[in-house]
Amino acid sequence: MTWLALGIFIAFLLVGVAGVVLPVLPGVPLVLVGAALAAWIRGFDVVGVMPLVWIAVLAILAQVVDFVAGAVGARMGGAGRAGFWGGVLGSLIGLIWFPPIGFLLGALVGAVAAEVVAGRSLPDAWRAGLGAFVGTIGGVAAKALILVAMAVVMIPVLL
Repeated sequence: MTWLALGIFIAFLLVGVAGVVLPVLPGVPLVLVGAALAAWIRGFDVVGVMPLVWIAVLAILAQVVDFVAGAVGARMGGAGRAGFWGGVLGSLIGLIWFPPIGFLLGALVGAVAAEVVAGRSLPDAWRAGLGAFVGTIGGVAAKALILVAMAVVMIPVLL
């Protein structure tokens, strides 16, 4: 059962990694599900509650950091409310039209377009767009690091 539990967790972890680059996949929440399933297979008495609590905390943290990173990046670039929402909308449109990395370019284009429509100069709009782009990349990097932390927490207790 040890190897089955470990294999299932690693399969869910790989889906989580794919979800970092393909935001249409709920990668980090699926890793939480995989950890719970692996703990059930291995035995909750063997795995214990604390690793699952840590995995849940990390999953929540990943979702919060992902959202906040884009907002902080846009604000650091000088984006206003229009630039922030333009970046969010651009990310969604980019994801649909140009998967898997369209969400990155969509954040940039959406923030720039929204800032220009809101009356900002093109250089200011570009700064805001670059901020949204950098923030989105920061969110992706943070989620990847959190997935590594989830693996570090869970794999040893499954062995």
